[in-house]
Amino acid sequence: MSKALAWIRKSKGSDDDIGLEDQREKVKALADELATTREDLDLGVQSGFSTMSRNDDSGLLDQNERVTDTVERIRDGEYDYLAAWDDRRVCRDEYFAVIEYAANQGGCEIVYFADVDDDDLTFDLKRRIERDTKEEEIRKAKRAIKVKKELGDDLGRPRFGYTYNSSKTEQLPDEDDFERALRVIQLREDGETYATISNKTGVSEGTISNILDRRDEYLADANTLSS
Repeated sequence: MSKALAWIRKSKGSDDDIGLEDQREKVKALADELATTREDLDLGVQSGFSTMSRNDDSGLLDQNERVTDTVERIRDGEYDYLAAWDDRRVCRDEYFAVIEYAANQGGCEIVYFADVDDDDLTFDLKRRIERDTKEEEIRKAKRAIKVKKELGDDLGRPRFGYTYNSSKTEQLPDEDDFERALRVIQLREDGETYATISNKTGVSEGTISNILDRRDEYLADANTLSS
């Protein structure tokens, strides 16, 4: 019996024109064609960059426990195929080589739905250009957020479990959803899967991933509230 992994990810930036629904439909169909069983790694909106090219404290690809666990399973030979839309939906920097090496070790063939340029030089230049573009987008976004904070503007929808203060300049824990976020963290520490946590809390798997990426922030705020 053969097994394929459907790897689905959309970049946070506005330049990624391949939607999640297209990927979910076509990449999963590709995986079904390749193997008798399929497992999905649906990362939703997730940075394609890693600590190999960025110094961010959180939110990077190789800081996502679901990604690192999956790469280990690839290396251990759990999958015969890794199906993705293209190489950039797997990863956008040198961490791709880590994933590719794990696939080679585990006997996992990487198969893409879209055409991918096999020229290594073109591949490398494309990634460097994309990385520089993304870094400039992030710098602009950070400057815009700083200006909004200084002006007291609404910064958009607060993250799960939080609400804005009256002036909409600070996110504060919202009692009910904040408790659900802490429940998510506890269940994950107890070894529960994302699917089980979602069933027990009603929180989507994408939101679970976001909560766990900010685990330390949630726990720090919980300690502040209890003190």
